[in-house]
Amino acid sequence: MLRALREDAGLSQEELAERAGLSPHAISALERGTRTRPYPHTLRSLAAALELTEDQRAELLAAVPPRSPRPATDAPARTRELPVPATPLLGRDDDVGRVADLLRTSRLVTLSGPGGVGKTRLALAAAAQVRDRYADGVRLVELAPLLEPEQVLTAVADAVDAPRDPSRTVGDDIVARLRGQHLLLVLDNVEHLLDAAPDVAALVEAVPDLSVLTTSRAPLRVRGETEYAVDPLEVVDLPDGSPSPAALLLLDRAQRVNPGWGADPSDAAAVTATCERLAGLPLALELAAARARLLDPAALLGRLDTALQTGPRDLPPRQRTMRATLDWSQGLLDAPARRLLRLMGVFVGGTTLADLEAVASRAGIAEHEVVTSLEELVEHSLVLADGSGRLRMLEPVAQYARDLLREAGEWQAATRAHAAHYLTVATDNSSSYRDGGQVAALARIDLEHANLGAAAERSLADGDVDTPARLAWELWLYWWLRGRHEHGRRSAESALEHADRLEPAVHARAALAAATMAFAMDDVAAAAVWWSVAGQRAGDEQDILSNAVAGDGLVALVEGDLATAQRCFEQAIVHAEAAGPSVEWTWALGHIWLGTVALLRDDPDEAVRMIAEGLDSARRRGDRLTSYIALYNLFQVELARGDHDAARRHLEEGTRLSLETGDQANLAYLLDAGAVLAAASDQHARVPLLLGAAQAIREAQGAAGYGYYRPDPAAITAAADDARSHLGADRYDDALDTGRGFSTLQAAGMLRDPGRPPG
Repeated sequence: MLRALREDAGLSQEELAERAGLSPHAISALERGTRTRPYPHTLRSLAAALELTEDQRAELLAAVPPRSPRPATDAPARTRELPVPATPLLGRDDDVGRVADLLRTSRLVTLSGPGGVGKTRLALAAAAQVRDRYADGVRLVELAPLLEPEQVLTAVADAVDAPRDPSRTVGDDIVARLRGQHLLLVLDNVEHLLDAAPDVAALVEAVPDLSVLTTSRAPLRVRGETEYAVDPLEVVDLPDGSPSPAALLLLDRAQRVNPGWGADPSDAAAVTATCERLAGLPLALELAAARARLLDPAALLGRLDTALQTGPRDLPPRQRTMRATLDWSQGLLDAPARRLLRLMGVFVGGTTLADLEAVASRAGIAEHEVVTSLEELVEHSLVLADGSGRLRMLEPVAQYARDLLREAGEWQAATRAHAAHYLTVATDNSSSYRDGGQVAALARIDLEHANLGAAAERSLADGDVDTPARLAWELWLYWWLRGRHEHGRRSAESALEHADRLEPAVHARAALAAATMAFAMDDVAAAAVWWSVAGQRAGDEQDILSNAVAGDGLVALVEGDLATAQRCFEQAIVHAEAAGPSVEWTWALGHIWLGTVALLRDDPDEAVRMIAEGLDSARRRGDRLTSYIALYNLFQVELARGDHDAARRHLEEGTRLSLETGDQANLAYLLDAGAVLAAASDQHARVPLLLGAAQAIREAQGAAGYGYYRPDPAAITAAADDARSHLGADRYDDALDTGRGFSTLQAAGMLRDPGRPPG
């Protein structure tokens, strides 16, 4: 009957299948008679696709033979409906669609991911969405309670009501039962039974119309498997300001126990921070939400550790706390993998394979063990590897690993190994900030800054003052370039609180780091003290003396004492020459600052001569930092001379170099300079845009100081006043606000392309 109706409609099996949302195989099986009892929803889909009349629909339904009753000796039939969770699945619409699509092209799909990421919920939702594709429906097999891989096939046989024949294997019984059926089998929680994976693959191969969807913390690693990694929920709010998927889940579950929880706008920051701390892991969010009956968002954030210790009673025991969930995962690992898992708790913000191997070697783990164990951790979704090769753990997993490390008595040894390695990383990259390797070195330390900060803090807590003091010296220029002045100053001064335990040279270099950070924050008095300390502790270390004396010159420059500034810069150059090529950076800066002194004395020719010497050195070494300091000073010279074209060229080159290094503080000074140039060129509409962009950068940096330059505040004020008088106060203020909203590239674009229309 179905074949006749299809042919009367002029449809092929494939066309009917597409219209009805079924597979061509399902249509073929019904027409061949290998399937004789389609489900009612399948018939409804076929009738709609064929556009049957009421009579035709009734005739088709009547053609389905009744299902024969079970013999009286059979056990009662159990319901085969998929369980319907009591709460909605949030933030997974895209995932459900992708899994549904994968099941069209692959007959064995594994949802992998860490414990608590929501694999089961996703599998149930995807299975419900595709149920109508399978003429014989969906069967769920819950494997978590099983202990042995041999029990998997028995559980499957029970789920599909396979008759048992003592003369056959369980696998043969299942194949005999499923032959001719078009079925989706959902195997939930396979990770502890992975030795049964070949049996599952054999079933898929033996039953052409069978599809299998599995959930597992590790893939099955069999032929024909398609793995779909289930990620935690996104924790960043949407561009339109709507809550993130993680926040929606937290709010939904919390408001079920405490209506209105988190609804006040003042709660948004605590809700977002909670989602970030829990890394968007759905189980962690559910466990935390269970405490919303007693804790408001801010209080919950402050008590997250205890909030994760209990959960709803209807969760499986292994999921009632995060610890139980992760203990379940750890129990699936061999001893070397468990040891590496503990060690990885020492990293903050992730790591690379090379860094992991180096720290592991210092901690007594053989290099050949690392890759093998790491593969096991990645397979079990305890460690995530991104496309760049970065290795990381979700924060709840990382905290768990740290707890294990402490419980095993390995914390101190691990943190010492970690700190020793990252001191080496900092040392290996520090010289590159002063030459053509700046961009690569900055990028390397950007990725490891959290590890470096942790190394300093843990070392200090362990009584090791030397490591944080050395780190301060190796990182100060990185902190300066990245605008991390407050962090850098705090790190350096924390080590200097124990200066009596430091060698003189280490003490002096840490003081130099503290001085530069204080100076960048416009605390000239504190900087002067630290530069003085560095000079006193330098002994005959010429590189330290060069930096310390140059610092004294900068203080004098700020105070307007040009004679002292000149003398200090000249002395710094002498020390730099004595120290050799490694201190050419200070030599070049000394010449540039002498040019600044000459400029302030209204001697532009001498200023250009001195600055050019420093710039030549910088360009020869590929040193972008020193180059744009020189270019800023040359801009001041050419602006004073009235050569606006030359001044603009210096600004454009300095902007390009600043973007390459990501030096936001420098860009702010160039924007101010661009505003002065715009006013001098009668481009009044550009002035507030540039000044607004500079203000926003300084506020984001948290500091107004950058004393390596001597800008003219009077010129900036005059440019602003002139623009306001031409534009009017309202138009000027609107443009200033517009500039404050510029991105870095938008702001820089106005300097690099003066012809670009404002805004």
